[in-house]
Amino acid sequence: MSGEHLRHHVSDDGAVHTLTMDRQPGNVIDIALCRELAAALHEAAGEPDAKVLVLRGAGKHFCFGASIEEHLPETAPAMLQAVGTVVRGLIGFPYPTIAGIQGRCLGGGLDLALSCGIVIAEEEAILGAPEIRLGVFPPPVTALLVGRAAEEVILTGRDLTASEARDLGIVNRVVETGTLDRSIDEYTTAHFASRSAASLRIATRAVRSGRFAEVEQRLATAEALYVDELLALHDGSEGIRAFIEKRPPQWRNS
Repeated sequence: MSGEHLRHHVSDDGAVHTLTMDRQPGNVIDIALCRELAAALHEAAGEPDAKVLVLRGAGKHFCFGASIEEHLPETAPAMLQAVGTVVRGLIGFPYPTIAGIQGRCLGGGLDLALSCGIVIAEEEAILGAPEIRLGVFPPPVTALLVGRAAEEVILTGRDLTASEARDLGIVNRVVETGTLDRSIDEYTTAHFASRSAASLRIATRAVRSGRFAEVEQRLATAEALYVDELLALHDGSEGIRAFIEKRPPQWRNS
């Protein structure tokens, strides 16, 4: 299933399913794209011969993040729900998942990348969760990262190089810039294409059995904090409005 801003490619043998976001510039994630992703994940999950799912972003960047406009209080709950559905779909996906990162992978893009089991990034890629700069935070990243990595990424909002992201456990493999397509092809061929699809599904369930419940609990808590507490504050929407209006935010610290 392909959509207006999503391409779903299946290898000739049915083993590799590749979802490519193509919403230029920067593959910004909005509610509509989330619905396309959720539908494609559902379709790919039911393919009996499938062995690995690859998530990509078309063009120079994986993803600039989620739609800023949809972070306003009137649409933020629906946006959180839409992104959360995709994150839950990836965390609970029945076979291995890979995110291939080039260029920038920020905000909602990092939500999706962290939801995949394996992350391969080009050495010049930049990853981060800059939401705190706008007075908000990313519930999925909050649920998926723990400890010092969470503090570093979420509370500073700074950009990370691919090597820094690897050191924090966000990225599995860093490859030379310009070689991402080949690197993913080689990785899927070496590690998944010759395996049993049935065995991979059972092994994936075993590996992820405890993580899904933990992430679901943390994600539900983070989403509730965002909607019930953060959006009730002046500062919970001031940074978003200031960004849209192209002005410095006027924080009230409340």
